[in-house]
Amino acid sequence: MAVTAVDIYKKLPQTNCGRCGSPSCFVFATRVALRQEVIEKCVSLEGDELKELKMLIGEIKPLTTGSGSNAYAQAAEEIKNRIKDIDFRVSADGLGAEYLNEDDKEYLRLNLFNHKYKVSKTGDIVRDDGLQPSAWAKIFLIIYVNTRGKGSLKNEWISFGDLPNTFAKQKSFKDNSENVLIKNFAGKKEELRDACRLLAGIDATAEFKCALAYRFSVLPKIPLLLLFWDENKEEDFPARVKILMDKTVLNFIDIESLVFLAERFAKKLCEAKGIMVNTV
Repeated sequence: MAVTAVDIYKKLPQTNCGRCGSPSCFVFATRVALRQEVIEKCVSLEGDELKELKMLIGEIKPLTTGSGSNAYAQAAEEIKNRIKDIDFRVSADGLGAEYLNEDDKEYLRLNLFNHKYKVSKTGDIVRDDGLQPSAWAKIFLIIYVNTRGKGSLKNEWISFGDLPNTFAKQKSFKDNSENVLIKNFAGKKEELRDACRLLAGIDATAEFKCALAYRFSVLPKIPLLLLFWDENKEEDFPARVKILMDKTVLNFIDIESLVFLAERFAKKLCEAKGIMVNTV
């Protein structure tokens, strides 16, 4: 199987520092995959990490689909064939999806945030409301279906740092999701509440000792819990945000994709209130 931009992205630091000249690590990964950039431009890589990535990149085969002008669209096209051999009927229950057979074609119907999608075995995806799915939505749906689903939720909330083998990604997770929400919603509790409602969040504030708590069904087996403590300038108390996930989350998504998913989650909350976040 040819190595894709998604594969390269998982090996990058995911800090979106911009020192390579690309606006995000994901865009840089796509440009490397398309032979438009060299991996050495990532100044955070050195030693064995750089050597491993250079070996990985040696396996890349240039694609003829798409122009590469949109990093997400290119990545979605690259990975769509990864689910063609999955038994949709068998995997549906484990993924929390609905199995469909229409005109002798198999589909899985599942939610991503507050929209329903149909995923075909060829990796083509349609939204039930007829609107065009975003490229990043296609990426997450393909990645999720490709896990094939393993077991049930534990209904035990944990932080990203409580997951195994996350030490190297903890700063990226916090900077690109939790800190983004702090920056844009500190002192704006009611605006964050509105954003949560617009993203179909379920109010769970009564269950937690914080200013706001909302549960989100991001994907059928990947719920997220947002906890928010607003700032108190009189007591010099800064705003805090925690994004928690079910203890089983790594049964349904890998660590690197979870970091990316949390980043998109934070961005969608900001966009719900008309706040544009400088990520790609």
